[in-house]
Amino acid sequence: MKVSNEHKVTLHFAHANGFPSASYRKLFSALPEDYTLLAIEKFGHSERFPINNNWHNPADEMLEYLDQHTDKNQKIVAVGHSFGAVVSFIAACRQPEKFSQLIMLDPPLATGLSRHLFRFAKKTSLIDKLTPAKLAQFRKRTWNKDTNLIDYFAQRGLFKSMDRDCIADYIAAVMREQDNRLVLDFDPDIEARVFRTLPDNLHRYAGHLQCPATIITGEQTDVCVPFLRKKFIKENKLQHLTMPGGHMFPLEKPRDVAQAIVELINSEGGTSSKK
Repeated sequence: MKVSNEHKVTLHFAHANGFPSASYRKLFSALPEDYTLLAIEKFGHSERFPINNNWHNPADEMLEYLDQHTDKNQKIVAVGHSFGAVVSFIAACRQPEKFSQLIMLDPPLATGLSRHLFRFAKKTSLIDKLTPAKLAQFRKRTWNKDTNLIDYFAQRGLFKSMDRDCIADYIAAVMREQDNRLVLDFDPDIEARVFRTLPDNLHRYAGHLQCPATIITGEQTDVCVPFLRKKFIKENKLQHLTMPGGHMFPLEKPRDVAQAIVELINSEGGTSSKK
């Protein structure tokens, strides 16, 4: 168990759907050495916390993990990317006394009228048209052992703008060898289930945050777009910043994102409370 010093920054990072925490090694390596860094390697893969509607279980998984890895009075800076950003938000709303700051990196949001559409879609196959769920479920799962996976992924849409070191870290995090082949180790069925259970109830958390909170969106994002984020930002009194890149900007410019995180933590002192 890693127990942190209460006078130092303790940061929990929650990963994007399908990208284990080790995918962010380059970002993590650019954070100050005196930070205590905590991260669940793969959300949703514990039998105790299966992915469920509106992502209540991942938030429970995160809160239990923090209970186990920090002392009782330690305040946490919660940082999350995409799925992990929303899970961090839910956790910070449900147990606000645990958190000194929240930093959300391009979260997927169902807000305003769109939440009604998503609530209906989740009961039908329409959800597979509104999210990448079907693509995730039927994605390629095995490769020949000698495949150059960095080149393979670098040519694919989601990865085209990624830092090649981050692609390599993703591959190391998500692959295992089995029967002389490389096998995807982040269950695609779980990845699809995450997409199919996108929260439609975020409005119920409005006003629950008690710590400084910032949302950072990619300038070219096609996920956290203005009409989905504006109401969420207003309801939760978030600071909004942008950075170059698309939805995956933390893996496109990892060192720049690490610097932005540090600057935000320093601006709040790392342990301050929302006023």
